[in-house]
Amino acid sequence: MLRTREEWQAAIKSGLPAENRFSERNRAITARYASWYLDHPDFFKWSGMAAYASRQVGIAIVSAEMMLAPERMGSANPFVWLHGVASGMFMVRDLVEIKSGNNRIFNDIAWAHAAYLEGGLDEVEGNAEGSDRGLLLEGFRMIDRGVKMPGSDEASHLVWQGNMALLRHEQTVVLQPVFDSLSPGGKLLASFGSELDFSGGYPSDPRCVASFSAHCGYIETLAGMKSIACSADRWEWVESRVIPAWMESDRLMREEPARKRDLQSMASVEPGMLHRLSDLTARFLPMS
Repeated sequence: MLRTREEWQAAIKSGLPAENRFSERNRAITARYASWYLDHPDFFKWSGMAAYASRQVGIAIVSAEMMLAPERMGSANPFVWLHGVASGMFMVRDLVEIKSGNNRIFNDIAWAHAAYLEGGLDEVEGNAEGSDRGLLLEGFRMIDRGVKMPGSDEASHLVWQGNMALLRHEQTVVLQPVFDSLSPGGKLLASFGSELDFSGGYPSDPRCVASFSAHCGYIETLAGMKSIACSADRWEWVESRVIPAWMESDRLMREEPARKRDLQSMASVEPGMLHRLSDLTARFLPMS
């Protein structure tokens, strides 16, 4: 083996902003995912999808940071008490939990991508432990089989199936505990906020959009009959809408390279308007 699992995890975290720089760290994680896909679009399908999902989480992280900003002014400020009540109503604690989910996914699965690139399947197999030895290892084995028979339909099928195994691992092993920890209001907020647009810098293309509430029904989602926090509901949406939307986007990006603009922007760690506002807030108020 080239490195141990712990060494791989330390390597991928090297250069990332500190964990308490939530927005900056999210952008750096998103950039890693986007770069892996842009550099290896033939077999790192999961990382491209993960870049879009991580960017979406970044919006929630920015919202949480901006909502917490008044509390950093100090308890002597009379506005702080009122803000504390309001932020509680808007489920800041849930948003903080979502922040940790972004880190958990990266810590759990990113090391294997780096290990595969440098040491191949042997490096992943030699370092897989615990839950890694289920869907994650199965996924990389299928990807590797596909990589070794380029150009065939079977190779493409194996690569996609392998990446879907990585997605299933992410959803069941890493994310489910995060969703379980959310308050009822937080689960509702996450359900309505779960929309992925893979259009790629173009005007929104309905073929490349996957919205949980639109797929499951707004009334059903509002009433709690369908929830992103329910593993069965979430995976049904992922299989029915998310995967087909991402596969269509992946196909279109091959035909129209300009559709990679979004991912290229993510890979360059280019902040959006909300990120700039959050960074400005952080400059003047101490981080917790």
